[in-house]
Amino acid sequence: MEHIRGYDKYIQEIIRTIPDVIRGIEIVDIEQKSGERDLVTEVDKGVEEFLRKKILDEFPDHEVMGEETYDTSLEYNTKNLWVIDPIDGTANFVKQRNDFCTIVSYFEDGEPMLTYIYEVTKDDLYHGMSGEGVYLNGEKLPKIENKSLFESMIGTDIRRMYLHMSELFKKIVNESFATRSVGTSGLEGSRVVSGRLGGYINYYGGPWDYSPFFLFAKEMGLVFKTLEGKDLEINSGYSNFILCTEKVYEELISN
Repeated sequence: MEHIRGYDKYIQEIIRTIPDVIRGIEIVDIEQKSGERDLVTEVDKGVEEFLRKKILDEFPDHEVMGEETYDTSLEYNTKNLWVIDPIDGTANFVKQRNDFCTIVSYFEDGEPMLTYIYEVTKDDLYHGMSGEGVYLNGEKLPKIENKSLFESMIGTDIRRMYLHMSELFKKIVNESFATRSVGTSGLEGSRVVSGRLGGYINYYGGPWDYSPFFLFAKEMGLVFKTLEGKDLEINSGYSNFILCTEKVYEELISN
């Protein structure tokens, strides 16, 4: 594990420099990817390129999967794989300049070893290491209370759930304590591991969206699965998923 600690130290150092990287990039154009609400900017591309270069300069035999350069035809080698979402919550970044984050995760021989969710505007870093727990700015987070659905706020993309999974959405609205929607997988997942949400559901996310939750679920005693109850792998591609307490999963998905 000593090499993993070295990786961790290196990534924590470079991820804290991302605010400076963002300030140094001029936004000239805002592009649409899969639709009019799916945006990408020079900042997304610039931050991904910055992280890719820093990782490969230090670890030249490793591989990087990035949102902005993702190739759906590839099965990425998970022997030493870094997964990057440079700006998770691009719409929030464009419209609000708030509620966005950077996600970096590391997998070794297919197993999640390190993960980071960096909330840029707050300088808050959630980070986890296999077997060592999950931390916020260096302070270890306590294990999550196993709250029921009625006791829990549930985070989700309200528009997509209403349009595509209306029955499940009705159940969430009627049976949970309340719903919340931040608009970024990383930040809503960080609210689950810090106990502020009892669960987070993503209707359709890429591997970079769910990459932190393999490790977070293992370290915090949470459930991380598809809405059909299947396990995910980092090469599973685009998928729905849920990160939640055991009770929320039993009440919302199993029943």
